[in-house]
Amino acid sequence: MPSLGSTARIINNSNSNQPIELFTIGQSKVSTDVKLKIVSRETPNTISENKAAPFEDQFLNLKEFLTPESDFIKKAKHKSLDDILLMMQANQWDNIISLYYPVDEKNPELVVSGADLPIREKVAFALGQLQRFDEAIAELETCIKREPENFYTRSSLGYIAYNSLFALKNREIMLTPQVKAQRIALAHTNFAKARQLKPDNVTCFYREGMLYTQIENKPDPAIPLFSKACLNWEKLTGDQRLERHQEKKNYIKSLYRLASLILEKGDAKGALARITICIAEDEKRNYLSPSFKYFALGKVYFQLGSHEKAKDALVFAMKSGTSGQPDQFVVELLARTLLALGESEKALELLRTVPEKMKRPYFRWTESDVLCSLHCFKEAEQTLRVALERDMMSKHKTLIRLVKIHYMQRDFERAEKAAAQAVQFFRQQWNNPYNEGLFWQSLATFRMGRRKEAETLAMELQKNCPHYSKLGALLATIKEG
Repeated sequence: MPSLGSTARIINNSNSNQPIELFTIGQSKVSTDVKLKIVSRETPNTISENKAAPFEDQFLNLKEFLTPESDFIKKAKHKSLDDILLMMQANQWDNIISLYYPVDEKNPELVVSGADLPIREKVAFALGQLQRFDEAIAELETCIKREPENFYTRSSLGYIAYNSLFALKNREIMLTPQVKAQRIALAHTNFAKARQLKPDNVTCFYREGMLYTQIENKPDPAIPLFSKACLNWEKLTGDQRLERHQEKKNYIKSLYRLASLILEKGDAKGALARITICIAEDEKRNYLSPSFKYFALGKVYFQLGSHEKAKDALVFAMKSGTSGQPDQFVVELLARTLLALGESEKALELLRTVPEKMKRPYFRWTESDVLCSLHCFKEAEQTLRVALERDMMSKHKTLIRLVKIHYMQRDFERAEKAAAQAVQFFRQQWNNPYNEGLFWQSLATFRMGRRKEAETLAMELQKNCPHYSKLGALLATIKEG
């Protein structure tokens, strides 16, 4: 029986191009022809000389082709992502950070293999939820350096910057003016890139619109963004809406914001169309509180002069409040609606349901107007005096209301003094002339018999705003003496 310790060697046959394979089994040698051709050093090189670089893109490159992700790395990445997603659903942000951050230390095998980006993105979100915004931004910037065209990373970085600005607005964190400006720019840059990468998106358009309105107080550039968010959702098919159902809430919110902005622009009918769709689309889920939606509807009807419809909507909004206490802004607009309907006593009764310490300046303006309608001028003045003590931003508006109360009581001296204070405050606050203050200061000065001074003030107003309402009548009155 032949030994199992067999050997083999290959030699070249000088009379043939075919190699001969000799198998040694025990002491016997057996040769056989094989199709294997051995290339010696003298054999011409048959490797292709085509040295053109291979085509590479974000889906495949030569390095990835030659060193594919191992099954071990794939399993590690998927397990980590599954664990993180479960913790995210339970809002266990601290646990995510504890287990996976810093990513370089906690998941070195994923970092070495280049499979760490999805983990970093989720960890950044968790850091953001804990208001560790600087660290979250750093993680996402690492992702973007490696994948600058990644929609999800771009939108996430925009959101983290955006969220930090809302935390600042709510006085939950502190940022220097320089850092705030940088965060605004960071959010805009990444939202814009995300919108470019996915132009049919809803959420990025909505969030950038909110950035303009709520952080920068710039309504004009927000209108097209909210409009595009609405249009993008409305263009989706039924199946696409089911697939992207998480974006519907931002469609609803975009409708609500858009209605408010175009109402401010004077388009009450357009606003009515938007808020009506908003209420209908949100009827089952209530992504927005009914109190907010019906307040908006009441506000639109009020602007349209449909005071009875406004009253019905606002009564419903007031009853829909979830805190057990009606929202102050709903009470204020309902009281103003009742005032417009000639129901001043009901309006005053309603206003007095709000505790004194809770009343904001705009609320006291309405309360003062209601008191004036009942000829309770002293009480109205007292209400405004309280507002002056607490208001450091819209003090000029409160002062003009005081001017008008003094003027109606023929107390022109106090009217002129309050108007001058309004002009001075506005100029100090915004470094601009206050046209309404100049008008009333001129008129009160004229009523006091100081015609020349009144004319000087009126001419200043004409220079600043030549088409100011009633300016022509004021100039004519001064001229007539």
